[in-house]
Amino acid sequence: MSPRKTDFYESTRALGYLYRAITLEDPDPIGLPDQEAPRRPLTDTLSLTLKHHIQCQFQTYIEPDGTSADIRKTFNKYADELRYICATHTLSNTPGVRLLEAEVVIGTILAKCSQKRWRKDRMYRMQLHASTLVREIQRELLEKLDQGSMEELGCGLERAWNAWDFSLRHSKEFGANSFGLIALGVVFDCLERLGGLSPP
Repeated sequence: MSPRKTDFYESTRALGYLYRAITLEDPDPIGLPDQEAPRRPLTDTLSLTLKHHIQCQFQTYIEPDGTSADIRKTFNKYADELRYICATHTLSNTPGVRLLEAEVVIGTILAKCSQKRWRKDRMYRMQLHASTLVREIQRELLEKLDQGSMEELGCGLERAWNAWDFSLRHSKEFGANSFGLIALGVVFDCLERLGGLSPP
C-alpha cells in the first residue's frame, strides 16, 4: 500500500510490464451505510433464534442491557490489542497504515507485496498473534470449557451472551464485530456442552 519509488525497481522484462498493467483497488472498510437506522440489539434473526435456547438454560432470564462494566473492560482490552495487531503486522512502513479488522479476522493481508516470503511471514505472525488474543478473550468469557461444571458453563453462557449483546450495541466501534464473533463462538460452545442446541 502506497509504496515509495525507492522500495522497488521497474523490471523491463515482459513479466514486469504484465505486472504493472494490473490495477487493483484498495479495499473499502466494510460497514453499514450511515443512513440505515440502528436496530435494537438481539432483534436480528440469529439472536432471536439463540435467545429461545438461552432462555431454556436459566430459570430466570435477564435481558442484557449493555451496561456491564466487566464486558466493557474485556472489550477495551480486546480492541486495544487488535489495534496493536493491525499496526504492527502491516506490510507498509508508512505511518498511519493499518490492517483492517476484517483482514485480521480472515487471517490474510490484502495489500500488494512483491516479496511473497515476507508477506507469508507477516501473515503467519499476525494469525499467531490474533489466535492468542482470541483464546485469551474466550478464557475471560469462560475459564474452562471442557472441564467446566454446569454452573460454570451457565455463567460463561451468560457472560458470552452479554458480550454478544454488547457487540451489537457498539457495532460501529473498532473491534466490536470480531469481538461479537468470539462471544458468539463461546455461546455456541456453552449451549452445545449444556445440551441446549437440541430442537425444542
